[in-house]
Amino acid sequence: MININSLLFIQLVNFLLLLVALHFILFKPIRQIMQEREQDINAAIRDAKTAQKRVQDLLEQYNTSLAEAKQKATSTYNSLFQQGLDVQRDMITAERATASELLDKARIEIATASGAARAELKKEAEKLSQEISSKLLGRAV
Repeated sequence: MININSLLFIQLVNFLLLLVALHFILFKPIRQIMQEREQDINAAIRDAKTAQKRVQDLLEQYNTSLAEAKQKATSTYNSLFQQGLDVQRDMITAERATASELLDKARIEIATASGAARAELKKEAEKLSQEISSKLLGRAV
């Protein structure tokens, strides 16, 4: 059976003193450490969110710059490609003109040579015909 006597009050006072001592020695510092830790965690979370926002902004800026660079490179490529086609077309036209001139000169040379050869052949033919006639007739024609 439980007896209520003065020892119970002493034990109760002892317990309350222990609670007060533990409050100042243990509970209060632990609560303070936990609050500081929570503040540190919240600060770290805020810093992480800020850093994440900065990274997101930098990533968007990078993607924008990359898209602009790709667009600029594409337009430069197309421009240079078109210039190359124009230069190629001009070179082909110039070479065709040169080839046409060479062909015309060759035709003129061939026509000149052909005319000279015909004239020579005509003279030769006349000469041969006279020789053949004189041999057949036995006298000079």
